Amino acid sequence: MKKQIYLILAVLGLGIAGATAQEYSSSYYFPEGAGPYFQLEAGPTFFNNGNVKTFGGPAVGRVEYNTGGMINAAAGYAFNQYVAAGLELGFNGAKIDNARGYFSDNSRIYNLPFMANVTLSCPIPHTILTPYAGVGAGGADVVFDTDGFSDGVTTVVGTENDVVFAWQAFAGLRLQLNRHVSLGLGYKYFATGDPTFSYPPSPKFDVGFKGAQTHSVLASVQVIF
Repeated sequence: MKKQIYLILAVLGLGIAGATAQEYSSSYYFPEGAGPYFQLEAGPTFFNNGNVKTFGGPAVGRVEYNTGGMINAAAGYAFNQYVAAGLELGFNGAKIDNARGYFSDNSRIYNLPFMANVTLSCPIPHTILTPYAGVGAGGADVVFDTDGFSDGVTTVVGTENDVVFAWQAFAGLRLQLNRHVSLGLGYKYFATGDPTFSYPPSPKFDVGFKGAQTHSVLASVQVIF
């Protein structure tokens, strides 16, 4: 009789434990598509024409760029299949093709952005297609590297940098290969504030440019864990 009582109590205990576990799991239900994510993207970048704004003092001169490139890595959290937020580090740059009124020898502008992004997605039911759009803001470490940039009187040589505000907007389309992995193709607009670089020969010979405005076509891969 005691064995039967113990058996009944054990079954009841297992039933209560199972019900408690089910209630606990339902209280901590994670929405579909939720989880940490990692993304890589890369592609060509096209810089808008800029201007020389400072060369030891106020200056003018249109700056034209060759086609450049962009690569970014981002990580964050998808709250569900519609909203995600994360941090992004990247690199984009291009060579100066022509600076009117100036001699430019192998001069390049590089941007190293650090951004906080919010992305909105809209999965199309019964397909593997997910359109997305988002915005980001933060800063960029802008690097000017030149073998010689001159107005005919003063020549600056070497590498200097300046940290400025930056923001971006992007949109595209992802193809969901499975629950965790998707491939994408998108467009990104990226812009920075106006950087100023301090060079010799004086203690502070400033060279300043209009901030970068770029248009990029990027292929990406994203993994949600």
